[in-house]
Amino acid sequence: MDAELTWSDVGARVATARRLVGLSQEQVAEALNVDRSAVAKIEAGRRQLSSLELVRLAERLERPLAWFVTSPPPAVASRRAQQAEQRSDPVGDLVLEDVSRDVALLVEVKSIRPPHQPGRYSAFGADDVEAVGTIATSVRDCMRVDRSKPLLALSDAAARIGLYAYSLRLGEGAVDGCYAEVGDGIGVAVINGDRDSGHRRFVLAHEIGHHVLGDAFSTDWGGATGEHERAIDALARSILIPPGISRRWSELTLKYEKRSSAIILGAEYRVSWSLLLFRLRELSLITGSDLRVLDSRSPTRADYLEAGVRVEEELVAPEVSTGVLQAAIRAYKKHKISAERAVEIARGAVTVDELPARDEIPLEALRNELA
Repeated sequence: MDAELTWSDVGARVATARRLVGLSQEQVAEALNVDRSAVAKIEAGRRQLSSLELVRLAERLERPLAWFVTSPPPAVASRRAQQAEQRSDPVGDLVLEDVSRDVALLVEVKSIRPPHQPGRYSAFGADDVEAVGTIATSVRDCMRVDRSKPLLALSDAAARIGLYAYSLRLGEGAVDGCYAEVGDGIGVAVINGDRDSGHRRFVLAHEIGHHVLGDAFSTDWGGATGEHERAIDALARSILIPPGISRRWSELTLKYEKRSSAIILGAEYRVSWSLLLFRLRELSLITGSDLRVLDSRSPTRADYLEAGVRVEEELVAPEVSTGVLQAAIRAYKKHKISAERAVEIARGAVTVDELPARDEIPLEALRNELA
């Protein structure tokens, strides 16, 4: 157990996990083969747990064993302290802590390394069009994405600037997304996989904004509140729909009426209808009257079929950043983490049986180990 943690801390975590999975103290007591009063003492920090009891608890409460006995990453701990009086989401909070811990481990064993790009920019205002555009272009360049074309495979692009994204089912009433800095240009983002595809992509673009501006953490519930969040929303829009879209809009409107052009453009750039219309108006590509008419009726599946385009979904839950999966497998092959830990980090993307063969340990390394 971490030296910083006390049995009261462990007990508080047991109580939190128990409530989240909807179990009574009696049910937990049954799993541990103890009296209910013993569980009450555990949660109050008045009774210690044996190693076997901790393992049983972790299994019954569906939490990683390490979560009970190690301190959260610094950014997660700071976030929790600063948001004590604010709206919170216990499920999202725990998931963010889990993935932060996973990525921190991969950084520690040097399976994930800091990105080459600095990826940090000065704060700006939501209405500072020049700053928004300049930073969005720089971010796209760092992600090695064309400055005007659709930004596809957004999770992979984010990993190129040190942001590792997870799309997980958190529930309809849960947070839209959250972010935590892991350290040295590396961060994690959790996206609520229960949102629609266009919204998931926008939330990840928003977390990219937090990442490149050097925020330690964020919790995002939808509509932006405050100047900083508004500025990041503006940056997210510009990252997903750059000004260069105007050329494609001109090409489409020469062939089709505005509604069909917008339907095609939205499918190509993989953004929601409302975001696309907002951005087209922001770029003065449509008038206020156009916006009201187009916004009065969202496109249906049949509309997309009629336009001859297919809506491709991204960040379909459960999804773990490819960069994290690669790093976990590298760490396993190099004997840095166990097979079980690699599978845990992969969150079901691979099984123990599917893991590749490990690298051979050089004879000299074995001699040094045994010396």
